[in-house]
Amino acid sequence: MNLKLPVLMEKSRVGQFGFLFISLMALFIVPELLPDEGNVRWQVPLFFSIVMLSALNAVSDRRAEFWIAALLLPFGLLPEWLHAFGVQNTEIWGKAISAVFLIYIAVLILRSVLRAREIDVEVILGALCVYLMLALVWGVAYQIVAARNPGAFSIPPAILEGAANPDQALASALHYFSFVTITTLGYGDIQPVASMARSLAITEALFGQIYLVTLIARLVSMESNQRMELGRSSDDS
Repeated sequence: MNLKLPVLMEKSRVGQFGFLFISLMALFIVPELLPDEGNVRWQVPLFFSIVMLSALNAVSDRRAEFWIAALLLPFGLLPEWLHAFGVQNTEIWGKAISAVFLIYIAVLILRSVLRAREIDVEVILGALCVYLMLALVWGVAYQIVAARNPGAFSIPPAILEGAANPDQALASALHYFSFVTITTLGYGDIQPVASMARSLAITEALFGQIYLVTLIARLVSMESNQRMELGRSSDDS
């Protein structure tokens, strides 16, 4: 019974990483497709809230870690909604707590991925979720830098001018910049100007590549070990 318990706990998490992956993709894609109306400020906070709740659900089978994340969650979400409805001076510390929450969840998911005994769809989705969450964390960090120093990034005027919701347009632009940076595409349309912004961009580019190389090596090693164990089992039988 004790030997089977970890397997049952792993299988009870099936679908949680998938839901988190879908919510992350929705956060990055759906708000861009919705009408840009000045009186609509709930779009990004709503999808961000879904991501945060999905991330919490992804670690719901670990009681201690779950309650730590659950305590951080409201302190990250409440400022987002307050800022969306016009309350000022709440965004920076709210985003900082959100970043801590996302990093914490990403570490827990990555630990689960690295400890997996076999590669399946859930393991792959967990690894992808970590990658997307890292890009999201850096996007949040860029927003904090931009809030403290409006000139930290050089952004084409066409992206922000005429936007009904300038704050959401800026957040969207910086999330886009984060993905361009972590994937090392380097389009060059948005550029970090301030030293802190440049340092974050360099760190993200390096970390993104190191993560991919390390993860691929780990998954290949797991697959090789899995095939070797299957081969030994067939030889013994």
